[in-house]
Amino acid sequence: MAGEDAVDESQLTLCCALCCTNCATLPITECTGCSGKLGLCCLDLEICCKPGSPCLPCICCGPTCDGCKGLTAQLQVCCVVCNAAFPCNEEVPVAVVVGGLMLYPKCGCCVVQREIMDR
Repeated sequence: MAGEDAVDESQLTLCCALCCTNCATLPITECTGCSGKLGLCCLDLEICCKPGSPCLPCICCGPTCDGCKGLTAQLQVCCVVCNAAFPCNEEVPVAVVVGGLMLYPKCGCCVVQREIMDR
């Protein structure tokens, strides 16, 4: 996993993206449940109702404090995942994708996010 959360960003197939925001799909084997994460500077708030995900302090939600990382957001419902970050990070790389066709940082169709992570 790219981060310590319920979504393995390296498995996402990008459907649409603009700069530091994207919408993607998970493989069918990972489509159960829902999760979310919102971060501002060093404070994160996570919710998770997904089997096999890391335990959170208060049943299915929990605040955490990490190093300063700007603004981040992630929402996963079944197979659909939407991500945003400012500035961009390894979980939300810079990309331009329209209807599954990636234009930047490389050209391709239905590109899996692991192919453009850490560029």
